[in-house]
Amino acid sequence: MINEKNHISTEEELGKRCDGMSKSTESLSNGVNTSTKNPGLFIPSLAPIVVQLFFLILAYVVFPIRYGVYPILYWEAPNPWLVWGGYFIASIVGFIASCMVVDMANDLMNGRPMNMKKSMNLVIGRLGTLILAAIISAICFITFVLIPVALFIITIAIVEGTDAIESTKRSFDFVVKNLGEVIVFIIIVIVVWIIAGFIFALIPVVGAYIGAVVSWILNVVFTVASVHFYLSLRQAVPPPPPPPPP
Repeated sequence: MINEKNHISTEEELGKRCDGMSKSTESLSNGVNTSTKNPGLFIPSLAPIVVQLFFLILAYVVFPIRYGVYPILYWEAPNPWLVWGGYFIASIVGFIASCMVVDMANDLMNGRPMNMKKSMNLVIGRLGTLILAAIISAICFITFVLIPVALFIITIAIVEGTDAIESTKRSFDFVVKNLGEVIVFIIIVIVVWIIAGFIFALIPVVGAYIGAVVSWILNVVFTVASVHFYLSLRQAVPPPPPPPPP
């Protein structure tokens, strides 16, 4: 059972700490702090990291594409089918991991102990709803304009326990009411991701491997930050009216 006193104090603490600083930067800072102080949040992402590294080794070392005359005069390039195939499979595994991170982070922020098994059971139990929400998110990403809405659909679905359609409606409403902060939050996330990707792309040999690991680490930090961001800006939803008397 949720401790109401802890829950209220947590909300108040978030509000006080955000005074004088934008919610976006404060949430990102909280995301870093929460992640570093609770390394268990990174455990679910070990699965997609292993999957992606395995396929990168296959693409770069075991089955690279060779050009020229082998073994006299040739050069090698990573196998793009294995690179993108590994990324696709890792993304599927990573989706489940990210959903678990949302639930684990939500528990921490509401004064409850983090429980990976409980979070996994919750995600698996609602997998159909979350997959539908992910499909809607992907469609929103394609439109480009609705990218901000897409980023919070899964978070809302897990935090609020809503279905895919209701999560989309609440995400749209949340973004509209907090558009300026949401845009700042997204810009910071994108810029950090681009800079990190560019830096590791310049490292020969091991750059792809390190970049994959760092990418999933950043994914955890930004996922936790998105939960902080949503909790700090969401508005209380009134309870549904009681059913009419029979």
